[in-house]
Amino acid sequence: MRDFATLFDLDGVVFNTENHYTQFWTEIGKKYFPEKKDFASIIKGHSLSDILKDNFSAYKQDWEQIENSLYEMEKNMNCPFIDGVEDFIELIHKEKIPICLVTSSDEIKMKTVLNSLPKMKDYFPQMVIASDIKRAKPSPDCYLLGAKKCNTPVNRCIVFEDSLAGIQAGKSAGMKVIGLSTTNSKEVLQGKVDMIIPDFKTLTLKDIEDVLNLNV
Repeated sequence: MRDFATLFDLDGVVFNTENHYTQFWTEIGKKYFPEKKDFASIIKGHSLSDILKDNFSAYKQDWEQIENSLYEMEKNMNCPFIDGVEDFIELIHKEKIPICLVTSSDEIKMKTVLNSLPKMKDYFPQMVIASDIKRAKPSPDCYLLGAKKCNTPVNRCIVFEDSLAGIQAGKSAGMKVIGLSTTNSKEVLQGKVDMIIPDFKTLTLKDIEDVLNLNV
């Protein structure tokens, strides 16, 4: 049994779905904040409740409409897996490495995901979702809870993230972070994470042990 735990974000890490969210929030941004050309990037990685609270306080009458539009998109959204992630998750299970999904997604989104892809329950026997914590990413709370669920010290947890808010959450939790260049470019991620990968096709367990300095 390998002496570390793996904590996975969902969209942009397990699912190749960030383009859907970028398009959705770009259109919302054009409607409410035309002066903010990068609105979709600003809110990436944040929970829906925080997005509404932090950005739409002047439009509370529209919260329900925005929520319903998002849920409708998610209900009809394809969720293709990031290249190599399923094989990598199966390797993690084979090696009996603790694994946890740590996502800003809420209960409605996760119900949709688990109904359409029941194998996600097998992939991630432990999950942390938005309703499990009081402070969402970039707060470290979600990853600290993930480490607790995996019964693993934070310095032996590896985080897989794509958003800057998620990376900050992992780093603030005292964990090593592998960044996926699915949402942000390698240039943007450089210096913010401990390793950058485009997908999971060539990642090895030794790579993780090297990042965690377990081979020294």
